[in-house]
Amino acid sequence: MDATDLESSPTSDAERLQVDQAVAALRALPFGGIDDATRNFALPPSIRSGVSPAIATLRWGAVGFGIVFAAPAAFQGSYIAVITVAVCVFITTWRTVIPIRLASTRFQDRFVAFGDVAIIGLAVGAGGGLESPFIFSLMAAMVVMSFGWGYLAGTIALLTGAVTMLIALPLGANTYSQQADTQRDFGLTLVMILGVAAASFVRGRLLDSEVRRGSLAGQVDSLSDANDLLALVNNVARTLPTSLSLREALEASRLQLGTAFDTHTICLLALDERSEEWVPKLADGCVLNPAYRTAALPEPLRQALNSTAPILVNPVTGSTPVDGGGSLFLSSSSQSGLYIRLQTRGNTIGLLGLEHAESDHFQPQHLNLLTGMAEVLALTIDNARWFGRLRTLGAEEERIRLARDLHDRLGQWLTYISFELERIMSNEPEQLEELTQLYSDVQAALDELRETLRQLRSGVSEDQPLALLGRDLVARFADRSAVTATFTVTRPEERLPVPVENEILRILQEALNNIAKHALATHVSVVWDVDGGNFQLLVTDDGQGFEIARGVRDSSYGLVGMRERADVIGADLTIESTPGSGTVLRVFAGKTSSSNSVPILKQGAMR
Repeated sequence: MDATDLESSPTSDAERLQVDQAVAALRALPFGGIDDATRNFALPPSIRSGVSPAIATLRWGAVGFGIVFAAPAAFQGSYIAVITVAVCVFITTWRTVIPIRLASTRFQDRFVAFGDVAIIGLAVGAGGGLESPFIFSLMAAMVVMSFGWGYLAGTIALLTGAVTMLIALPLGANTYSQQADTQRDFGLTLVMILGVAAASFVRGRLLDSEVRRGSLAGQVDSLSDANDLLALVNNVARTLPTSLSLREALEASRLQLGTAFDTHTICLLALDERSEEWVPKLADGCVLNPAYRTAALPEPLRQALNSTAPILVNPVTGSTPVDGGGSLFLSSSSQSGLYIRLQTRGNTIGLLGLEHAESDHFQPQHLNLLTGMAEVLALTIDNARWFGRLRTLGAEEERIRLARDLHDRLGQWLTYISFELERIMSNEPEQLEELTQLYSDVQAALDELRETLRQLRSGVSEDQPLALLGRDLVARFADRSAVTATFTVTRPEERLPVPVENEILRILQEALNNIAKHALATHVSVVWDVDGGNFQLLVTDDGQGFEIARGVRDSSYGLVGMRERADVIGADLTIESTPGSGTVLRVFAGKTSSSNSVPILKQGAMR
């Protein structure tokens, strides 16, 4: 099949395009066909395409030279001259039609190349050896051997040519009737050696150049890929902070589930792999504990965890019951429910429960809908959690910007209002009591704003460790809340990486804010302990405490935020509290445990 046949055969546009590309590639090759001689050569296409024409030119040039100078002897009836011409022309023609596969690792290809040298060596030896005009045909065969396989092959080709010439030399010692010329013979021998060495040298340089070119091309490709990746990350970073916000993902999930299933009770628990606890992320229409061990999960969720399919609980219609003797539903007002395990990337990441007050609200057809939505929901939440860990570590610059904006805007307005109140109080004595109270409220707002700005602007650095910032934070807390507070550093010489200590500082700030708002405590103790890579933050107060079982509601974002920050740095966060017995908040990682901490005081609510 030639190029014309290829162009006339396609039956579709796609096939025609492929054939056109193949025809163009064929026509771009030497002699308009596929060059099989250099396919094993690791050389650029531009060089490979010139190898076969160069070898053909070298062979035919040597044969032409030999024919010119061998013609007189052939016309005088020298059979040896005629045979030498025939052998050299045949070998050259044959190798032009079917070239040797240079650099091939096959034994057959190398044997053919050595065979050419031996046959031409015999013909040249019979024709007079170094006196034969076809000596350059033998040189060409040796050069091809050396260029194709290197110095060793070239040396073997030289020896093979010399031995075969010596073997056949007695057959035609007087063919060309030339005088013996030692200088000429030495010069031809030297030319053969130099030709073989030069071919091997050129081969080596070309291959080394290709290796360097390939290495450079690989580096350019790597840099190009890196540049493309950086551009992609830059584009992704501009769009993901909102689309992968965990809170926004949970809110969007709440709306989608409420719309799709017309449900009023939604429960979503996420698995914390480090503590092996299930932490509520959505608690709409029900009250959940701050965290659950697997064995303590509500009965319908525990059944869903052990099931590969969603569970429908509908006692009236006789659908799948929940065994185990526990509460049938998450909410006391529910009469039907759907529960499913959330899985993504081969791992279980959470549990989802939907309930309704009507006994026959959920039907079997809802199972397929929930299965489809659960896969998307699991992937969305998992992505949001991972992105949240990265984004939290990089949020300090945004905190500084917010602090600056609050100071420049809200702070200036409150200061202005304070000055105006002072002026009015001096001119309106009849309303002094009300104005004094308002002035006091404005001053309290200014104090709160200043503390907020301090917390936003404060951050752990190499020069300001958590041990120093935590002491200042607790002291300011004690001053503004009239609560006795202590801060203890067990090992002042030990430190953690700056990003880790910074997240712990934010957790401590949130914990103290919660105590000030809810605990009604009289004493707070904060202990910070670092032992190598292990650490523990213990916040203890003697306030009113709260019931853990009623500690997580759909608006409890303070505790959720602290758990997310602990998750970012690979720490566990636990809370111990009962009404009237205070509260203990503990953030820890590694081997540090409560057994080597200070005694726990009674303490107040942490919500």
